[in-house]
Amino acid sequence: MFKETLRLIVVSVVILIVLSCKDETTKKDCGCDSNNKTLVSNQTGTLLKDSLTGSFYIYKLEPGPMYVIDSICNQEKASKIPPGSIVIYSGYRSATCDSTQMNTGQTFKSDVTLTQIQVFYIY
Repeated sequence: MFKETLRLIVVSVVILIVLSCKDETTKKDCGCDSNNKTLVSNQTGTLLKDSLTGSFYIYKLEPGPMYVIDSICNQEKASKIPPGSIVIYSGYRSATCDSTQMNTGQTFKSDVTLTQIQVFYIY
């Protein structure tokens, strides 16, 4: 009787451990590798380059005043365009995974995978 009770407890603990393990291979609903993306088409903004990280992003001032920052996932698409240029771009936007800097009232940050980008105006 004791052996069967002990066996049942051990089996129950093993089942609970297996069920509580998370699958680390599932994709997040945010960031550049996200499956959760929305289409953006013919957006206009200023291409800028972060001096600390060297990464490109697009800054857009919206009515309100509020502004949108689109961090570019595929940096090579923007690498030949001079920072400070006004650009027209299309691609796929997903929410950023770093929620400390997004949606802070007037600032909205997202990640964008560009399908096309072209210079509209150079300062």
